Amino acid sequence: MRIQVQSFDVKREASVYFNNEGTMSWTKAWFNGRHKSEPGVEITREMAIAFINKQITLDDWLTRLFPKQMSAYHKSMNETRQQLIGY
Repeated sequence: MRIQVQSFDVKREASVYFNNEGTMSWTKAWFNGRHKSEPGVEITREMAIAFINKQITLDDWLTRLFPKQMSAYHKSMNETRQQLIGY
């Protein structure tokens, strides 16, 4: 039996925004395909650039800046994994 595990994953997205001067930056995240984002989080310019340059993975980014949401994500993934393997 083959299971497509990616079909059980929760969609996660993140974006970085700068003010007009490029001196301030924020990040927003969307979970589970929702149209409404999580409230923006102010970040440093260096963090924003590192994320844009893929020096920080999406999951590391979200875990650091949206810990409550990622805790729920990890819990749901663990529960799904346990149901799939029959624990």
